[in-house]
Amino acid sequence: MKIECKNLSLDFEEKTNKLICDGEEVESSVRRLNEMKNVLFNKNFINKGNQNDILYYMFRGTGYGKNSPVFDAHTIRYDITVIMPYDLGGEFNKTEGHYHPIAEGNLSFAEIYEILSGEATYLLQKDNGDGSFDVKVISAKAGDRVIMPPNYGHISINTGEEPLIEANLVNSTFQSDYKSIAKMGGGALYFMRNRNVLLNRNYEKLSISYEEATKIDFLDYNYPTLYDEFIAHPEHFEFLNRPSLLK
Repeated sequence: MKIECKNLSLDFEEKTNKLICDGEEVESSVRRLNEMKNVLFNKNFINKGNQNDILYYMFRGTGYGKNSPVFDAHTIRYDITVIMPYDLGGEFNKTEGHYHPIAEGNLSFAEIYEILSGEATYLLQKDNGDGSFDVKVISAKAGDRVIMPPNYGHISINTGEEPLIEANLVNSTFQSDYKSIAKMGGGALYFMRNRNVLLNRNYEKLSISYEEATKIDFLDYNYPTLYDEFIAHPEHFEFLNRPSLLK
């Protein structure tokens, strides 16, 4: 799957699971099935034969090259994640899920995703501190951009039958919190391959909304990718460092 834009050429070679960026192979880290045991619906699905299966590939800090000074000046990182169409024991394949630390005041760092190829469902959840959670379910397709708002943990789910390739821009200085979702046995909802959505019984009070990805008013969709827009207008993404700028 090849992506051509003004500032970057990306080619994910599915047969070899390599990402080629401007002609050079980018090193990946991977998430294996045995690392996801705490967040699965079917926690008995893992066995000796499948425990090392790769669920998704993470290419962090991709495509800097000559544009490194722009990323460094704004403390922003550009990542590519490839989530395979793997059957998690009846559940759609997904990322482990995480929260971000506080950036300013009582607001955590935001993040923005873009679907480069495939079909995604984003599960966003905010802990209100009183045992209740606000949950947003956002469906997205190729070309859509979705903001992960401050204070929302988030999980990317491949709800299609092809590899989901997504890009993200995020502040480059912090470490994400994976433990909070893992200790709850995963996100608030499980998305099953039969299209059922099941409640995680570890969450007692949920307010759930479902929506489709929509255009973000302050971004310029004339740029083919987030990468291109960031290089041309990094000021459009200042909300990634200052979440209070989000209305």
